[in-house]
Amino acid sequence: MGGEIFYIDEVDIDLDPKIGFLWSPLGQQQTIPTPGKNQKRYLAGALHARTGRVDYVEGERKNTDLFLCLLECLRRTYRSGRQIVLIADNYVIHKSNLAQAWLEHHPKFEILLQPAYQPWVNDIEKLWKQLHDNITHNRRYPSMDKLMTAVRAFLSAASPFPGSTPSVAKF
Repeated sequence: MGGEIFYIDEVDIDLDPKIGFLWSPLGQQQTIPTPGKNQKRYLAGALHARTGRVDYVEGERKNTDLFLCLLECLRRTYRSGRQIVLIADNYVIHKSNLAQAWLEHHPKFEILLQPAYQPWVNDIEKLWKQLHDNITHNRRYPSMDKLMTAVRAFLSAASPFPGSTPSVAKF
């Protein structure tokens, strides 16, 4: 196996629904209840540039540890790859001292940092948009466990992304 290229990024999953555009009959406003105190989870994901395979890890915080868990997941999954290139944004956890030390210790990994505030250059952003459009926008879940179950089911159905079949459409 040769080199592997991945788009990587993190996404916030909030129990409070994301409010977005929503069709409703003229004069009838939709009501979307919120659970009160918000809870959050975070995903760090990697989208394989050639195959569309999605690998991800979950965490309680969006920090360097979450990023390093993703790197370890990729290291275990793609052991035979000669080189692993990561296309990432300029978020601080991708450039932290711990991340740099990990990357120096694993020379087959190379990170390419994209310009700040240009999410359209990172294809995994399209996956996160589909995740929010299909799972979190205008939807309330009774618990974080139920929401994360829906998130996992979506990511399972969405891989490979975008795929040759409309798997995302069933959400």
